[in-house]
Amino acid sequence: MKTKCLLSIMGLFVLASTRITFGQSFSPDRPGAGDGVATVEPRYFQLEAGLDFSKANAGELSEFTANSLPVLVLRYGLTENIELRLTESFVIHDMPNYSVFQQTTGLSNLTLGGKFKICESPEWGTQAAVLAEVFVPTGSAEVADDALGLSLRFLHSWDFSEQGNLGSNIGVYWFEEQDLSLMFSFAVGYALTEKLGIFVEPYGNYFQFDDFSLSIDGGFSYLLKQNFQLDLSAGIGISDDQYFIGLGFSWLIGKI
Repeated sequence: MKTKCLLSIMGLFVLASTRITFGQSFSPDRPGAGDGVATVEPRYFQLEAGLDFSKANAGELSEFTANSLPVLVLRYGLTENIELRLTESFVIHDMPNYSVFQQTTGLSNLTLGGKFKICESPEWGTQAAVLAEVFVPTGSAEVADDALGLSLRFLHSWDFSEQGNLGSNIGVYWFEEQDLSLMFSFAVGYALTEKLGIFVEPYGNYFQFDDFSLSIDGGFSYLLKQNFQLDLSAGIGISDDQYFIGLGFSWLIGKI
């Protein structure tokens, strides 16, 4: 359960670490499972929100549906290379084939974090950052685990052409009463036009270095305005029976 919740927190947000950026001041972290290297400019707020629908083991006794309506990520640029972020969602869990459990709803655990840009090489078209997050057990008991969690990810991005970008997220996460686990995502993004971008991304985790899972997603982003982007993504499990779809928007609100 914690593994699936973590992937929902990561993203399904949320173009992985690969982002086709149309303006220096606006670089969304959604869509995709990973996060981009860019930080929000100092004193700017950025809101990223969406609806995520996922199902695992369809038609089986263990069928499980998890919908986040909505997922909210609030990002704030503290300095040129540091941003603060907060993530929350309202979750609906449904297990229709279980006699003792049908549907539960409630808030997920609150996620607090910071992204720290550590280096950039315009000559090579590469950037790197670190994303640290704390999962605080504030959510509803019906849908969230009562356990503190931590994650640390290394983010990397490489612009291999004017339109194309390759990115990755590699990191670890830990919850109380669990061993350390590994997470990863690799993504390729391409700008079809100045406003329309596409991406494809394999991602997964190695839960407590014992249970390996692999999925793949892809989708589109469309820059409606210079500070407002729409997105649509979908994916399937490769190592297990699951699928999902997500849609949302990113909005650079303004400066304070």
